[in-house]
Amino acid sequence: MGSKTTIHRLLLLATTAALNCGLAMPSPATAASEDSETLISANHMMQDQNASLLIAEGNVEIARDGYILKADRVTYNQRSQVARAEGHVVMLAPSGEVQFAESEEVTGDLKRAFAENISILFPDHSRLAARSVQRYEGRYVVADKGVYTSCNVCRENPDKLPLWQIRAETVTHDNVEHDIYYRDATLDFAGVPVLYTPYLSGPDPTVKRRQGLLTVTPGTSQTLGGFVRVPYYFDIAPDMDAVIAPTFSVNDTAQLGSSFRKRFADGFLNLDGSFVHTELISDTGIDRGKQWRGHLFGSFLYNIDNVWRAGTEVNFASDKSYLQRYRITSTDNLISRAYLEGFRGRNFASINAYAFEDLRPGTQQVQPLVLPQAKFSALGEPGQTLGGRWSFDGGLLVTSRDNANQALWQQGPNTRRLTLKAGWDRRLISDIGLVTDLNAQGRVNAWWADNVIATDGSNAVYNNVAMARQFEQASATMRYPLMRNGKGYQHLVEPILQLTAAPDVTVSQKQPNEDSLNVQFDETNLFASNRFNGNDLFEGGTRATYGLRQSVTSQGGARMELFGGQSYNFSRNDNFPGLSGLRNHWSDYVGRLDLRPTSWFEANYGFRLDHATLAPQFQDARVSIGTRAFRPYIRYISGYHLDTTGATSKVDEIIPGFNAHFAKYWDFTASHVHVFNPQPGPRTTTVGLSYTDECFIFGVTVAHDNTTRADTKNGTSVVFHLFLKNLGGAQTDSATGGSFSNEFRQTD
Repeated sequence: MGSKTTIHRLLLLATTAALNCGLAMPSPATAASEDSETLISANHMMQDQNASLLIAEGNVEIARDGYILKADRVTYNQRSQVARAEGHVVMLAPSGEVQFAESEEVTGDLKRAFAENISILFPDHSRLAARSVQRYEGRYVVADKGVYTSCNVCRENPDKLPLWQIRAETVTHDNVEHDIYYRDATLDFAGVPVLYTPYLSGPDPTVKRRQGLLTVTPGTSQTLGGFVRVPYYFDIAPDMDAVIAPTFSVNDTAQLGSSFRKRFADGFLNLDGSFVHTELISDTGIDRGKQWRGHLFGSFLYNIDNVWRAGTEVNFASDKSYLQRYRITSTDNLISRAYLEGFRGRNFASINAYAFEDLRPGTQQVQPLVLPQAKFSALGEPGQTLGGRWSFDGGLLVTSRDNANQALWQQGPNTRRLTLKAGWDRRLISDIGLVTDLNAQGRVNAWWADNVIATDGSNAVYNNVAMARQFEQASATMRYPLMRNGKGYQHLVEPILQLTAAPDVTVSQKQPNEDSLNVQFDETNLFASNRFNGNDLFEGGTRATYGLRQSVTSQGGARMELFGGQSYNFSRNDNFPGLSGLRNHWSDYVGRLDLRPTSWFEANYGFRLDHATLAPQFQDARVSIGTRAFRPYIRYISGYHLDTTGATSKVDEIIPGFNAHFAKYWDFTASHVHVFNPQPGPRTTTVGLSYTDECFIFGVTVAHDNTTRADTKNGTSVVFHLFLKNLGGAQTDSATGGSFSNEFRQTD
């Protein structure tokens, strides 16, 4: 048999030869399953009956029980039932590993083998090379003088040593338990031995998660002193796991943190919490002695059916400084929520309950309990009603506050509010390209409230307030986009004019205000129907608003866009704060410039200018210059924080920094926050250096925090990361939160 034949003929010939030689080809009498059959293909097949040999040559491929053996030549000895594969030998295991060798001896069932000078490629592209390898029981692979690494081979210089590798006298891989064991192991980094251990074990690259001790985290902080965190991971079930993480520190002795995750067929549950018995200093500086302190964060979601879902979001801290003390989060306001919501087509309905926890230092206003907040929104089909579509929205809000024994300025109303809103909108496009959006809406609000405090400075308190207000508004917004195509660029000019008609609105001192407190007028809400937030306050009056958008875009990616505008209200609107830019007939000018003439320069500038003096009332400017190798930037923010109660605060700060990708795997970053108002001075300075490739992550971040509050200390913190793929690593941090690591997490 020396000529080349078709694959079909070769398979038939190979099967016949295998039957003649008894090469693990079961007869019907053995009752073997189809999975135990051996399939062979080759360019040439021959048989030596005297020596009981079956010889296959040229593109030999043998498949059995999920194993696939490829070689240039395979000689099978029927007496010993051992095959010898030679020349470009490749063995694919059911687990996904691929073995490469020049020669290999295997048994007829392919489950036992011996090879010299072999390399193994794992499914995640990590690799093991060894002087010799034995495989037995279809389970264990034992490598002599093994070298393991998860780093890729350098394409330009394949003989170059990987960034890191483990050398061991023996390496044993258990394909059933998916463990790898190293005996007399040495870790080499950049070719230099840095660590020796007589024994080392860990999961193989196919393992997504495994119960056991996670990376121990030593560290230090100004508040806790020296500490060490010892997390332990529990693989409870395929859909459930947990981490228990005690933290031992000089100042707080022991804190216990934990995380829990559970997946359902129709939802999930995530919990994260901690507690400790330690000293508590209140935000007023009073030492309250040892107290039980802690936090609980959680989220739950359950999809009831294709329309409805329910869930909760829990965020709780025992005191104002606990989260900052342990660097769990820097937020100053915790929001907990329970909800039921449904979606069907364009319609939406929800019922919510909210609880708030204010963590800002000092005495603050009493936070409300919202129970319930209900919403409903329905939207008609386009063109269904008078050529447009209708909309209907409804809402119910009930709030309550514990105002007992609180100063008057800390108190707030207990409110019940019903909101109903109906609307209609339509878009018209003329033959000359004029786009006109028509909108009409009517709404009714009804309030019943207690403990409503007047905002005129009289300190009057109104109880049993029952009132209602209706409001109608109609608007027409006209846009005329003009486009010109030049040589290599597009130029767009779009003038915009909006006419809005509505009755004037006077806000009674008795009216409660729950969600229309903050006012921020800028280019994003210039053409909004209501420039108050929320539903308590309406922007009344008849007004005209104009704006102009202009952009130039080149085929090379360069872009410049400028937008600006102003509105004129035919009657003053005293409901807006004095510095809002909306109180007078003419509003302030608002706009934004985005400029990117080339890839190495980008500038953004948002502004609000006084309508009379052009003095800046709000500015947000950012400029960055350079390439990815080095790109410095600077951002400046200046403006007023306003609310409808009359409270005003000025904010001025500057944030310089840079990002530098100065080498293939290296990044260097730095930033600084300096505040001019309020309380001038530096806030934070951060410098970071990182290295990231396919098998190794190193990073160090040094941050200096100048802010001070009771129970925590300002100072310098150091965050250090070192991770070797599939081996783990080390981390030092001045934080003790976060239990599930994302480094090298498998996602496919």
